Amino acid sequence: MLSELGNRGILEVIQGMIVGKPQNEVHYEAYKRVLEHISRQYDCPTLMNVNVGHAYPRTVLPYGVKTAVDFDQKTITIIEPMFV
Repeated sequence: MLSELGNRGILEVIQGMIVGKPQNEVHYEAYKRVLEHISRQYDCPTLMNVNVGHAYPRTVLPYGVKTAVDFDQKTITIIEPMFV
């Protein structure tokens, strides 16, 4: 899937990636190696192993709202209201 995003030019225009944690952390090290390779190849900061998606505990990341991601501190901050 990441290769296809690269083929379509998407990884060249994004500002960074947030990647969820594998459920039960199965194959985490293999995923991490691939993500680190892609991150270097496209010079794309990547925050990985985040509790979103199928992993527990689950967190909601809303689409379409301004969000600040601090890759050094490993934080995600929603900076505008999700509901109006």
